Amino acid sequence: MEKKKYNFPEVKLGQYKGLAITRHVRPVTEKTLDIEMVHQTRMHATYRPTQEPAKRGCRALLDFAGYMDGKEIPDSRMEKVMVVLGDGKLMPAAEQAIYGHRAGETFRFDFTYPAEFRVPELSGKTAQFEINLRSVAEKHTPELTEEFAKSIGYDSLAAMRESIRAQKQKIHEEGADRAAGQRLLEMAGANIEVHIAPETLDRTADNEMKLLGERLSRSGLTVEQHCKNSHTTPEALRQRYRDEAESRARVMLAARAIAEAEQIVVHPEEVNAEYRRLAALQETPEAEIRKVLTEDAVAAALAAKKVQRFLLDHAEVTSVTDSAEKE
Repeated sequence: MEKKKYNFPEVKLGQYKGLAITRHVRPVTEKTLDIEMVHQTRMHATYRPTQEPAKRGCRALLDFAGYMDGKEIPDSRMEKVMVVLGDGKLMPAAEQAIYGHRAGETFRFDFTYPAEFRVPELSGKTAQFEINLRSVAEKHTPELTEEFAKSIGYDSLAAMRESIRAQKQKIHEEGADRAAGQRLLEMAGANIEVHIAPETLDRTADNEMKLLGERLSRSGLTVEQHCKNSHTTPEALRQRYRDEAESRARVMLAARAIAEAEQIVVHPEEVNAEYRRLAALQETPEAEIRKVLTEDAVAAALAAKKVQRFLLDHAEVTSVTDSAEKE
């Protein structure tokens, strides 16, 4: 099936090179480094088997089954379940029952189902759950010492700290580039001459208002009440949605026009690499990502990034490091 070709409006580019912008870089504070150093020790924590009573933070391996009227509740049995006590993944009643017990113990506790449980035949009834506590392991976090730094590949604690500083600085510099590039693209979009159909913007604004109303209704609110709480009016909110729609359209059209003017292209292998990156990032099969994101959408996003980089390379940039208070 041949893809339907969309006819974009004609765009006349305004100024997009030599735009002046202030590029804001977040500082890497000593407090940030202190937190990250401690975080590194937590990342390298280990669990060691213990015969001490289970407590919050311990890792437990257990079997679990529910009984009612002397019979096992269908589908209630789970075996070799690994949980960290206190992380909220086990129902509170079960977690409380485990505290104080040791590895190798089997015990029961009562649990009363809510009056409106998803399984009607269990609603409001009390069941007995049996837990076989196979093992308990206590968390051991290494101390932040020279030995620890060397054990994870650094020459010293000082070297570890400077390496983390460099990593954080790189992340902050890249973030500053992205923010500045996006702002430059918005500026370029504001400078283009283009006719965007008013009905398109009106339709987008109306749809945003409709979606907002649906979201608010689930909380028992109306758009009018929301606007009153936000010190605005439905008319002003709709206009904001309309302005945002126009800004997004201008950014998209400017990116396309600049890419064409400067011969900025995205190759198929770059699109495929981006699919792989997104799949790894989201821990989702690439095929699933492709179902959600079309190749055209991925290519357009990559092209916009390249255009942002181009604009940044051809802008009058003043870089400043923000104050630590903004951290």
